[in-house]
Amino acid sequence: MNEIMPNKRRESKKAIIIAGAQKVFSTKGFLNVTMQDIIDACGISRGGIYLYFRATDDIFFETITQRSVRQFDDIREAVKNEPSFDQLIRVYLGEHKNRLINHINGAPSLLRAMYEYSFTHHADCDKRLKQKQTNATKATVRAILDLGVKQNKVTCHDTKIIADNFMLLIEGMSIVALTGTLTAQQIDDQFHMFMQQLS
Repeated sequence: MNEIMPNKRRESKKAIIIAGAQKVFSTKGFLNVTMQDIIDACGISRGGIYLYFRATDDIFFETITQRSVRQFDDIREAVKNEPSFDQLIRVYLGEHKNRLINHINGAPSLLRAMYEYSFTHHADCDKRLKQKQTNATKATVRAILDLGVKQNKVTCHDTKIIADNFMLLIEGMSIVALTGTLTAQQIDDQFHMFMQQLS
């Protein structure tokens, strides 16, 4: 019983640090963030933060790891209930579009921070994290497409290749969004072309 309470307190404090850090990374990117920025955002002393993390790199890694676990949870859960493919794919593409548009419009977004981290960190654990994110996105797309095949809405049965194509499409649009030159119309056009290859 005595061990459970300290563990709960520890996890609670860690969650506060991660939540504060995510806000900072979403507004400043990764490269411009200091430990002081995170201390200010979460209201925990420098010594308190160093009990949990050694550097901003460690905090960002944990932030992205937790985000990767939760991202598109609702979609993956929805697939299990076999909803309408047409409705589910619209919701999924809409979530991607909103994420890209939010970044273009200057809303807080982890997009810039994620690419800055990816381009500057090449340790095996970093590569595994990026691969895990990629695999999760592909698995989500493939589950949706398999549902479409089951409902006779997707006639191309090689859902693995289509999921790979979608991943490359999203990565490409994300990079263009970072330059500020991606438009809502371009996103719609690309998603329209993606939907055309399904039949």
